Amino acid sequence: MITMTADTTGLTDGLTAAERELAARTKAASEVTAAAIVREARGRVARRTGVTASGIGYMESRDTTGWIVHAVHPDRPGLPFFLEFGTRYMTRRPFLYVSAALEQPGHERRIADAVADSIDVTGFGG
Repeated sequence: MITMTADTTGLTDGLTAAERELAARTKAASEVTAAAIVREARGRVARRTGVTASGIGYMESRDTTGWIVHAVHPDRPGLPFFLEFGTRYMTRRPFLYVSAALEQPGHERRIADAVADSIDVTGFGG
């Protein structure tokens, strides 16, 4: 029987630092994505008055780990939904989900870069 004792303090401290670094970098990358989705969606929505476009924005999530893109209309709460998905009387005029889909490759690249940078900065890169 072999008994070994190892001090894992350095490893656990390093992993804690890596987790914080990764969370900060991926959150920042996600904010860039949220802003890009908002810009694209505002450009895609029809503009008669500009109210619907001005109601497209993003905010920090309740758990503060990311961002939420939202579309609201102050006078007609259902309008962004009706535009995105259509109704029985109106064909769909998508603006939000298509904007998110267009931004997906850029988001994936930013997240991959954030993960790689976090690994390099915290010394787990090997």
